[in-house]
Order: sequence, then C-alpha cells, then structure tokens
Amino acid sequence: MLSNSRIPGRTHPVEVFYTQEPEPDYVEAAIRTVLMIHRAEDPGDVLLFLTGEEEIEDACRKIKLEADDLINQDPDSVGPLVCIPLYSSLPPAQQQRIFDAPPAPRTPDGPPGRKVVVSTNIAETSLTIDGIVYVVDPGFSKQKVYNPRIRVESLLVSPISKASAQQRAGRAGRTRPGKCFRLYTEKDFMGELEEQTHPEILRCNLSNTVLELVKLGIKDLVRFDYVDAPAPETLMRALELLNYLAALDDDGNSRIQMQ
Repeated sequence: MLSNSRIPGRTHPVEVFYTQEPEPDYVEAAIRTVLMIHRAEDPGDVLLFLTGEEEIEDACRKIKLEADDLINQDPDSVGPLVCIPLYSSLPPAQQQRIFDAPPAPRTPDGPPGRKVVVSTNIAETSLTIDGIVYVVDPGFSKQKVYNPRIRVESLLVSPISKASAQQRAGRAGRTRPGKCFRLYTEKDFMGELEEQTHPEILRCNLSNTVLELVKLGIKDLVRFDYVDAPAPETLMRALELLNYLAALDDDGNSRIQMQ
C-alpha cells in the first residue's frame, strides 16, 4: 500500500508515493512496482534505481520474463516492454541504448510499448533520459567506505540521503508530470535518511589525493583548506601507505617526477 505527496520538479510536478510498511526485499518490491506501472499506469517510460551490475542484470531478466507472461495472458491490454541496464562498466554502445525509443505496439491499435531503464545512481544527476515519467526508488546505493584502522576500502550498500532521493524523484518530471514510487516509508524518509550524502573525501582512501597534493608542493596536509576536511588519521594512513610503496620518502617528499 502506498501513500503519496507532491513535490515540485524543475519543469513539471512529481507525485511521490511511499510504502505503508518497510519492504523486506527491495529488489523484489522494485520488480513488482515496475510491473504494476506497466499494467496500470498511462504510457511513459520507467527509471528504476538499483545498486550494482549483478543486481541490475538479474532484475532486468526477471522484469522481462514477467512482462512477457503478462503479454501472453492479456495481449490486448498490456503493451511490449524493453528493459535496458545502465552501469558504469557497460560498453559505451550499450549505454547509448537508454536513449532508444520505447518498443512499438504489437498491433496498430494495440497498447503502446514501454521502456524500463534499470540504473545505478549514475542516472541521478549526470544525464537526462527523455520519456521518463515514472521513477522507482528503493532507497539504496553502493558507496565506497574506507576504514583507515584496518586499511580496507569496501563498496557497501547503504541508504541514500534525502538530497539523493529528491534528485531521483526529479528525473520523473522532465517532460511532463510524473510519479515517483519510493519503496520505503515516509517516516523513514523524514527520520532516518541523512540530509546530504557524505562527501567522498570523508569516506575514501586518500592515497591518490595526498600524492597529488604533495606533488603540488602542499606540505601541511592537515591544515590545508579543504572544502570538507578529512580526519587526520585518514591522512596519516595515506602517508604511511605512500611511504611503504616508495611513492614518498621519509620526509614526505614525492619520489615521483611531475609529468
């Protein structure tokens, strides 16, 4: 069951729906929501946000199978559906498929086709896909997280921020009034999500950044005027690693020549 509210988009209003209860399996809930849109909503393409390549490819397969079953059961009321994955490691030619037109009706008077783009969060801000009217947002993304104490960087599935949720909803209002289906409760949106996504410099291994600053002649890395200052411990771990790799000498000077 979904509740709804309205938020203004940059060009058209977007109606936002929330679930009444938390979803135990956000991928299954997302697939179910896409198929509900295909059966019941007006023509318009769908943008579904998931967290990574494996999850996206698996969801695309399941959506296509379920959509084909719907067409076989009721070909007069359900149009054809094409499901297109989008993630950074896809070859450029395959990434360009997101701009293809939706499939044509199976018969001249048949129901129109629909395109479903299943994407990581690269579709939040970096591109606009014409024809998107519906957004399905499970509320998660993969983020790099670095633990300086054990010196391990991981990709973790984490809740998105309110700012990211608003960006995702805004994808639905580019060409005409749209709808965003958030697969979490309004209470969780208001009370559990952070206001902004933590800047990458605060949660990633800084070895490359530190090396570039040293090569530029920056000596006092702790007091450098960062937009968002990282923890001194993270900087020290980066210096230790660069020294161990012989990229810096014992005085913190670069052993790598400027290009």
